Formats: sequence, structure tokens, C-alpha cells
Amino acid sequence: MMIDIKKAASSIVDLVKTSVDYFKNLRSDDSGYKMKYDFSLPKKFLQINLDNTPFISSFLKVTELDKKLNISNNKDSNHLRGLVNIASTCYMNSIIQCFAHIKELYIYFKKDKTQKLMSEPFNQDKLFILFGELIISLWKIDDSSPLYPYIFKEKIGNMNPLFQGPIPNDAKDLLTFILMQLHEELNHPNNINNFNQMNNMSNCNMQMNKKAMFNSFVNDFQHNYRSIISELFFGLNYTEIRCLCCNSALYNYQTFNFLIFPLAQVLNNKMQLGNVIDNTVTLDECFQYNQIYSPLNDYYCTVCRQNSQGKYATFLSVLPNIIIIILNRGEGLQYNVKIDFDENLDLKNYVEYFKEDSFYELIGVVSHYGQSGANGHFMARCKSPIDGFWYLYNDAIIQKLEYFTKENFLQGNPYILFYKKTKFG
Repeated sequence: MMIDIKKAASSIVDLVKTSVDYFKNLRSDDSGYKMKYDFSLPKKFLQINLDNTPFISSFLKVTELDKKLNISNNKDSNHLRGLVNIASTCYMNSIIQCFAHIKELYIYFKKDKTQKLMSEPFNQDKLFILFGELIISLWKIDDSSPLYPYIFKEKIGNMNPLFQGPIPNDAKDLLTFILMQLHEELNHPNNINNFNQMNNMSNCNMQMNKKAMFNSFVNDFQHNYRSIISELFFGLNYTEIRCLCCNSALYNYQTFNFLIFPLAQVLNNKMQLGNVIDNTVTLDECFQYNQIYSPLNDYYCTVCRQNSQGKYATFLSVLPNIIIIILNRGEGLQYNVKIDFDENLDLKNYVEYFKEDSFYELIGVVSHYGQSGANGHFMARCKSPIDGFWYLYNDAIIQKLEYFTKENFLQGNPYILFYKKTKFG
């Protein structure tokens, strides 16, 4: 079969134009919702040359980044806007950018139903309003000026003392706070207690087998504890506890909204197997390590009715639409462990159900530059849902990366990966 290259190229161009037009139309402010917060830069910032500001030059000059990452300056407007660093808020800016590049979140906050919810008087002290308006403002790409997220920073500081003041923080801590806070606010409050009981459910009820437990858990979750956050980020796993005496097993299902892989422990396990060439582990090896059984001493078996030895491990049951992976390096020498990952991710060998829908593509990476997690600088690399290109977000500085290459993306220490489920498999 002969392929008409010109026709195929023309079709791709038309597809890109259609995508860009769709999001431009979506960005139009004709919904009638009036924004409550202004994230624009104060006038005193407008004359600042961002290339020479302390929060950029004290770490890496933009020219040095150009050389290291082979970045071309971006002249189009198909990326989102930057965020000013308000004294050690690079951790916040990088997380916000990764969230903002999830188009389903943006579409959710642009819906009339959501904006009506944002207008309700009883919701005015909620974080989701500030978060939603910040996401919407980042998508106003006809204005290339960076946003000044002081109001958002002040809000999360008032809600959680960990984020108060001009103190460096861990991007992971803010990620987990935002996920759970938005989920609680956007879920129906009458169902929270029901979920807390259901989420702690284990098979202490021996009348219920594993399949029945799974069905019961999923049914309760779908009816009682749903939000845009759970729709996008929540998956389901189960912990298996097995008696080494009679081989009976208990199963405990629970939700998760991110996975944490201890890279140093994964590397140590790899060394024990004699597979180490350098201090690098792959993402596939992390998932393999996650399913290794650990010993359980002084385990009381309800079948044997006695104390015995056991083992336990956690397995993925249902994958989320967007899977967030946190690469925990620890401190000291452990921090030098490197990770190798690809733009595409296949998890069919690690999930219990829906194996045919277990293919992902990378859409965001938060990287850390420094000698330890306690200091340094965070940046985000995000794939634009508008033109499909990658962009580097270094606070207010935005540069085009074009395509995914390991040389670019393994710079620094990749810390948090955002993978989105796709149908390419």
C-alpha cells in the first residue's frame, strides 16, 4: 500500500490546527463567570529583567540551560504562562504547571456547572476556587506575562503551616496536600464518613472472597466518593497477607493517588541480584520491586488460629487515568541514584484488571537540581496539550524543548513523573 506523504503531512497539519482552534475557543471567557482573584504581576515587577533576577541567576543562568539542554527559544503562544518565584516557591510553581497541563482539569473548571459551584457563597473559602482560577489564568496564553501566585501561596500557607513563609519545601508535600484537599472539597461531604469506613475495609470478614471484596469496594467507591480528582488520579491496589504455615491469604483493598518508589532500595535489590552496572535503576525495575514480598513476623493467622510467620506485598488492581510516580532518593549517597524512564509506559504486567487499558504517555516531569532534597531548585517539563511540544518551566522563564529526549529529561534529578493513560497500545 502506497502512502501519499504530502497528503499525510497535510492531514497532520489540519489535525494540529483543529486542536489549537478547539482550545482557543475553550479559552474564550463567554461563560459569564467573573474571576474573583487577580494573579497579574504587580507594577513594580513589570520592569524587571527576569534573566537577571536572583531566583534565576543564583542557581542557573538561562544561557547555561540553553547549552545543557539544547533548548530553542519559543516564539509561538501554544504554551501556558509562567509563574513568578515568590521567595523559594519553585516547588509550588513546578507542581502547578504539571496540573495545569492536564487539559481535563482545565475543561472541568471551565464548565458552567463547576463555575456555578465556584460562585456559591458557602464555597468562597475553599482552595478549589483559587486553584481553578489559577489554572484558567495560566491558559490565557494571549497574554505572555507571567502570573504572580501570591494569593495562592498565602492560601495554602493559611491552610497548612508547612507552606507558610519564604521557606523551601518539598514539591511532593504540596502535591499530596493539593490532591487530598481538592478531593475533599469537591466530593459530596455527606459521603466522606461512608468512604472512611469503606477505605479501611479488609477481609477480616472471612465470608467474603477476594473477587467479592473487589466488587464491593469498587461499587461503594463509585457511589460514595467521587470527584474530578478521583476520576483522574485515583487507582486501586490491594495488600496481600499470606500465612507461611497454611498458605491462607487476607486481602485489603485501598485507593491510591500516587506511587512512591524508594530508588536506593530498588538499587540495593538490584545489587543483590547481581544486575548492577552503575547506580541507575529503570522504572520497570521499580514496579518489579514494588511487588516483592516482605516478611511479617508474629503474624496471627485466623485460619491456623495461632501466631506464625507471614509475608505481605502490595499489588496494583485498577490503574488511574493519570498515574503520578514519586521517585524517592533519600539523602546523602542515596541521593545519587539515577532513574531511567521512557516517554511511553506499559503497565500490563503489573495490574490485576483491565490490562488492555494499561498504556501511558508522559505529560509532565518535576525535576530537582541540587545536592539533596533539602535544598536546590525545582523545574517542570510539561507537554503542551495544544501543540504537543514539550516546554521547560523554570518559574517565570519558559523555553521550548521540542521533543522528549533522555539527554534533556534526565538532567538534574527527575523527581515526580506524570503519566496519562492513552490508547496507543
